[in-house]
This record gives sequence, structure tokens and C-alpha cells, in this order.
Amino acid sequence: MLEFFIAALVIGIAPGPDNLFVLAQSATYGARLGFCIILGLCTGIAIHTCLLVAGVSALIAASPTAFFVIQCLGAAYLLYLAYKSFGVKAGVVQMNGDSRSEPGMTSARSLYMRGIIMNLTNPKVILFVLSLIPPAVRLERPIHPSLQMAIFGGEFILATMIVFGCIALLAGTVKKFLLTSPKANRNLNWFSGAVFVFLAVALFFV
Repeated sequence: MLEFFIAALVIGIAPGPDNLFVLAQSATYGARLGFCIILGLCTGIAIHTCLLVAGVSALIAASPTAFFVIQCLGAAYLLYLAYKSFGVKAGVVQMNGDSRSEPGMTSARSLYMRGIIMNLTNPKVILFVLSLIPPAVRLERPIHPSLQMAIFGGEFILATMIVFGCIALLAGTVKKFLLTSPKANRNLNWFSGAVFVFLAVALFFV
């Protein structure tokens, strides 16, 4: 099972939509709130793992209609986030570095839910989980296959938290240097909005 964890780390490090999502959000809101996004994404992985164990993921993947509906919901949500990002008025954060003093700041709870919804409305995560976890299950192990999948899901969550946590810290460091620049904050909001538009399109074409 160590091999699976290493593979999950490598997959997490590889450039992808989730990495870009965490990078953009952490650069916009800072590392602390970036971790709220990560917790939301990991909660989404936990839910996807439960759906996998229950057999629901396979049913969704086998249904073109269900898959397309989830794609549309995901794209609509991402475009909504893009609209919000483009409409944010950037202000100057107080020099004490308290991220709550910045105009237009999103709450930790809102960002946590954003991570969950982002993950659950991405049908490609369903395909990814289906292609990654079941092949790692071994019937000869003295552990029930369902429990093995749950364990692998936990390892995937841990790997995600480690990799994305590093990304959030790095992006948050950049944010600290831009705290007193309204123009820089405005550019970050536009960058975040552009990322959301890209991710919405990527749901259908990437």
C-alpha cells in the first residue's frame, strides 16, 4: 500500500486543474484560507471514495446522461465563481496582515464549501478515482476489498493534503508581498477568475 501512496504523491505533484485551483485561490486569499479550500477538496475525495465503495461511481461513469449533467453543473458553478472573482473590488489590506480586513474577503466556511462543490461537480474526478483505486485492490490481501478501497482513499487524501498544502504555503507567501497593493490584488482576482473560466472549459475538452 506504500506504493499507492507514493503514486498518489506523484499524481498530486503533476500539474493539473486542482493544483491550479489551489494555487489561484491561495494566492488570492492567502495560505490560511487556502487550507480551507484543500479541506473542502479532501472532503470531496472522501465522498467520492464512499460512492466508489457503494458502487455509485461506476453507475455514474456508465451513464452518459448523468456524466453530462454533472459536467454542466460543474461548469456552471465555475463560471459563477469566475463572475464573482471578476466583480470583486480589490482594496488595501491593513499592514497587520489580518486577511479578514480585506474588502471582498470570502469566509473560511464559504471556501471550504467551494472546495467540496468543486470536487463533487467534476465528473473527471469520478473517472480518476475509478481508474486509480480499484486496480490497486488485491484479493489475496487479508483485508476486505471495500476496506482496501477506503484505505486507499485515505492515502489519497493524505497525499493531496501534503502536496496542496505546500502549494498553498507557497502561494500564500506571494500573497503577503502583495498585501498593500490594490492593483496586485485586483490582478490576482482577475487571474483567479481566468482560472475558473479555464477549468469550466476544461471539464468538456481536456
